[in-house]
Amino acid sequence: MKFLITGGTGLIGKSLVQLLIKKNHDINILSRSRGEDTKRIRYYQWNPKNQTIDFSCVDDVDVVINLAGENIFGLWTKSKKKKILESRLNSLRIIKKLLKNKTNKIKHVISASAIGIFPNSRENIFDENSTQKGNTFLANVVKEWEREIESLRAFKVNVTTVRIGMVFSELGGIIKVLRLISKSRFLSFIGNGNQKISWIHLNDLTELFYTISQKNYYGLIHAVNNNPTTMLNLITNLTKKYKFKLKVFIPDVILKSIFKVLFLNDFYEDIANSNKNVVSERINKVHPNLQYTSLKDL
Repeated sequence: MKFLITGGTGLIGKSLVQLLIKKNHDINILSRSRGEDTKRIRYYQWNPKNQTIDFSCVDDVDVVINLAGENIFGLWTKSKKKKILESRLNSLRIIKKLLKNKTNKIKHVISASAIGIFPNSRENIFDENSTQKGNTFLANVVKEWEREIESLRAFKVNVTTVRIGMVFSELGGIIKVLRLISKSRFLSFIGNGNQKISWIHLNDLTELFYTISQKNYYGLIHAVNNNPTTMLNLITNLTKKYKFKLKVFIPDVILKSIFKVLFLNDFYEDIANSNKNVVSERINKVHPNLQYTSLKDL
C-alpha cells in the first residue's frame, strides 16, 4: 500500500513512518520544506496556511493519514490559539482539495482528533458513545476539527476519526518533560494531584493507526488504553528511584486565580488542570494487543 501522511515529521508521524517502512509500505510525506527522498519515502511540499500543495503527492496513494496541527503545549497567546485552530482546519481543507481536484484511488482517510473535546469531570466516564462536550477553547477547537473531518465523507471516501489521549513516550511529550523536572526532586501538584490522565503509549498509538488502515475500520475511536492514571501516580512512578523528594500540593483556587490574572484561564482548564476519564469501547476490537497498559510498562 501507499500512504500519504501529513504531520509526518512530528513525534507520532516519525514513529508511524518507521513502522510503515518496517511493514514494506511506501510513504509520501507532506512537508513545508523538501526532505531527502529515500527508497520508501518521498517528500512533497505544501503550505496549509496558503492552501498550496503539490497535487502529485496523491498519485497511487491508498490511504491518507492526517496528523497535522500546531503543538498545543506552549504559552496560549492569542496568536498561539489561532495557530492551534487554523492549522487543524487548513490541513483538512487542503486534503479536500486533493480529493476534489485530482483523480486518485484514495478510499480511506484517517485523521487525528483529541479527547480534549470532553469537559473536565471527577465523576463522568466518557467513551465513543458519549455526547457531552466541553465548552473550553480546546473543546471548541476539537468540535470544529471533527466537523471538518466529517465533511470529507462528501467525497465518497471512508473516514476514521482517532481521538488521541495523552501520548506517553521517552522520545518526547510529557514523559520527557516530567523526567527532567523530577531530577530536581521538587515536585508540585495542583490540588491533590488526582486529576485523571487518559493515556496511550506512542508505540501502541502508531500500531493502532496502522491496524485501522489494514482492517478498514471506519468511524470514531478513542486512542486510550482504558487504564487512566493520575498526575500524582504518574510523577510518583517516574521518580520512584529518588529517595528524597519534596512534594508540594498547591490549592486549585490559588493557581486558578493566578492563571486568570494572566488571561490563561483556558490553558489552566484544558492543560494544567485537565481531568478527563476517557475510555474506549472499540479499541480492543480493533487493536486488542496493546503493549503498554500500566505505568509499570513505561
